[in-house]
Amino acid sequence: MVKQKLAHGDCELESATNCLRDKRANGFLEARPNREQLSKLRYQLLLRTPVFMGVAGFASQPLVVPELVYTTQLFTVQTHLDEPLISTPSCKQLVILCTIADTLIERVQKVPACAEKFDVGILQQIEALCRQISPKKAPQETLLGLGLLEMFPYLRQGLSGEKLEAASQNPGTTYLNYISMLNQVVMMGTQLYHDACVPQHHKYCAHQIALLYQCLNMLQGDTKPIRRLIEARFDEIKQVTESKNPLLDMELSNWLQEITWLCREEVKSCPAYIHKKIEAMTNILKLK
Repeated sequence: MVKQKLAHGDCELESATNCLRDKRANGFLEARPNREQLSKLRYQLLLRTPVFMGVAGFASQPLVVPELVYTTQLFTVQTHLDEPLISTPSCKQLVILCTIADTLIERVQKVPACAEKFDVGILQQIEALCRQISPKKAPQETLLGLGLLEMFPYLRQGLSGEKLEAASQNPGTTYLNYISMLNQVVMMGTQLYHDACVPQHHKYCAHQIALLYQCLNMLQGDTKPIRRLIEARFDEIKQVTESKNPLLDMELSNWLQEITWLCREEVKSCPAYIHKKIEAMTNILKLK
């Protein structure tokens, strides 16, 4: 279609040019061609073709000029994909906010220069959530009744307006560190369990077993039975992994899987010494 239109325009242009030449030959025009008139005629014929008429239309002023909705800043949309349609006050959410606020206030206490960057909005969120949980009580009374002020000493100082001082004990941080240690035992045991079946990874087993042993020791509980089993064969595994052919035989691989399975089951069963370490926080999380 476009080629037909362009061909039509070329024919008209050629016809007009031949007409000028005939007139000049018959004496109606000057012997020398008037280039200005010829160029003007060519331009007029080009504009008459359908294709160039459409192109010329784009050079006109737009009928509507769109305007930006936001000229100063762009607003982001907050997503709430995990929140329920009908929300109820949650102690779990309150514990999360208290943990974050306690960590930020502790940072301000240790690095005073960070005080300007501290967002007091998180304290306002804690107070608002406390009013939803106990509308008739003050926020600090609610936190005190739940045991959160005792669990997070820096949060207590921040809400009371006291001068920030280093806390001798921080049960909230102690709880988080212990949970992290339990996670390391599970993850390290799972990694070793799978590496025992992969010959290419056997050369790293001695180092991984040493880390697992250290994590078990830091649990500060009755982990001696498992640690003694590791001590009994650690030198043998280390000797194999440091040799020129660091491959564990089938018997050692099976033994390693049994040991790592015991470590994961130890955490999963949550014996008395683990329950004692996390009891204070679990009692708060059980509240609704």
